[in-house]
Amino acid sequence: MEIKDEELAYPIEALNTLEDREEEELTHEQKIALENLKRHCKVRDLDTLEELYEEFSEIESLKDSHIYKLLEVVPQHESTVRAVFSKERIKLDDSEIENILDICQSIETED
Repeated sequence: MEIKDEELAYPIEALNTLEDREEEELTHEQKIALENLKRHCKVRDLDTLEELYEEFSEIESLKDSHIYKLLEVVPQHESTVRAVFSKERIKLDDSEIENILDICQSIETED
């Protein structure tokens, strides 16, 4: 599969885009992504995601790709935050992890 364009999207936007397509039009990978998003999309309100994005943006060491991953996972525990960043080249200090958890725990998620 050739990647023609890459753009970061909120998880609910990806879910809505895939749900709007006919199932026959979806590739195997898109079907897997759709099932995963249906099962694991924790925040389904776009306004809430935009607010979270703004709050995460205030943490200087986070890049956009990190923020979108956090919006996808919405970690509730320190170990989950560390797992999200385990393969990244950034090292978060304890206060940044605490800040991320405070932001994530301030919202209601769909479980």
